[in-house]
Amino acid sequence: MVKWRNFYLMKIYDSKNKYIGVVDDISIDFYNGVVKGFTISPASIFKKHTYVSVDSIISVDEIMKIKNTSRFEGLKFKEIKYMDIINKEKKLLGVLEDLIIDEKTFEIKGMIISSGIFDKMFKGKEVITLKHCSLCDEYILYNGNSTVKLKTLPHNLGGNKDVQKV
Repeated sequence: MVKWRNFYLMKIYDSKNKYIGVVDDISIDFYNGVVKGFTISPASIFKKHTYVSVDSIISVDEIMKIKNTSRFEGLKFKEIKYMDIINKEKKLLGVLEDLIIDEKTFEIKGMIISSGIFDKMFKGKEVITLKHCSLCDEYILYNGNSTVKLKTLPHNLGGNKDVQKV
């Protein structure tokens, strides 16, 4: 599993090892829970933003190898990033911060939400599944069970206790 930010600014090359650009954003199908492709910020200043679909990807490691580029389709993640997430009782849970993506199938497995900078530092971030969410015009409605919570916890808030002196 990888996060959206693992793809952000990843270098993209075509099958002939020609540098195309870097990943600027991902295109998602929110209701089916899949990544449809990636928007590319091109290396040349004369080219417009281009797009590569998931079907055209040859490999993804430190760099992305692609067959060809195509026309953009779908919803850009940056359009819904930092959108409010509200539960059935109209209580604000937080804002959408990142996506958890299966790197082989490009399925969206979860969404990472944050409820504020202090909660993020001390309590961590919450992870919710996409299948319990509905995309509305101004917010994302979460219909899942609020008693079951998955969290990502912050690392090493105690200073440098794990650092050894040399």
